[in-house]
Amino acid sequence: MCVRCGAIAVIAAALGISLAAQNAGKLAFEAATVRPSVQRTPMAQRVLPTRIDFVNTPLRTVVFIAFRITDVTEASIPDWTIEARFDIQATYPAGATAALLPEMLQTLLKDRFGLVAHTEPRRIQGYELVVGKDGVKMREVEAVDELEKDFSNAPGPRLTNDSTTESPSGKSRSILIPEEIGYRRITARSFWELRTTAEGVQRIDATRMSMPEFAGLLRLNVGKPVFDKTGLTGVYQFKTELDRMTSSLSNTDRNGNLREPTGVSTFRAIENLGLTLQELRTPVNVLVVDNVNRTPTEN
Repeated sequence: MCVRCGAIAVIAAALGISLAAQNAGKLAFEAATVRPSVQRTPMAQRVLPTRIDFVNTPLRTVVFIAFRITDVTEASIPDWTIEARFDIQATYPAGATAALLPEMLQTLLKDRFGLVAHTEPRRIQGYELVVGKDGVKMREVEAVDELEKDFSNAPGPRLTNDSTTESPSGKSRSILIPEEIGYRRITARSFWELRTTAEGVQRIDATRMSMPEFAGLLRLNVGKPVFDKTGLTGVYQFKTELDRMTSSLSNTDRNGNLREPTGVSTFRAIENLGLTLQELRTPVNVLVVDNVNRTPTEN
């Protein structure tokens, strides 16, 4: 599983910030403790049915989760929030679920860190994923919930590190495919695998994949924000190959030499699915943090 994107990519959705905690009708945790973290503790964000347990988590990550931010370009926030890390344990009020976690975190950030923020439209570099002129070429399939399925004896690649997490968008299950440098992702609707070849080509085998999930993978691949504007609400079956990720690390070998081109085009692969990546044509609502304190109020 891609650890770098786990905390944000699993729970983020398209930016549509309401700043609910700063308006009438706060939704708050029943109880919460916030403490500066011990730096040697591994970072983790556990979102459970009735509570959360954030360990050694950067304040910036907490803000991103609270406002459903999917990419750093969608926020203007002080750099020091990357290094300021906290342990947060909190329980939901009666009747609340993880789906309301962002709003509860907004209230916590305002009450404990003095967060003041607003949104404003800004032009950023990125893409919109839209349906191509010839229509979708993927097969829409029925959503199936296989979150509880036992894959231990199923035919196929060896699987390890089977783990399930719960986020505001629901439960997701990730299983590593160590021999093929990849992972399997399962949700209540989707089931897909991502594997990376020795050359860096990313192979997607989607039994069932939603377009927001596909946009999330493309975001990592092209190195820019990708917003799902397809209007497709179902899950789709397809296979495709994307070029290696856009980064200096993926384009060089262990000796720092440039790798040979893969011969794979991400943009052509997307077009073969009946989709298109087009440059953002309209401004995007960006979260601007006007104030946030380094030290939270006492528990």
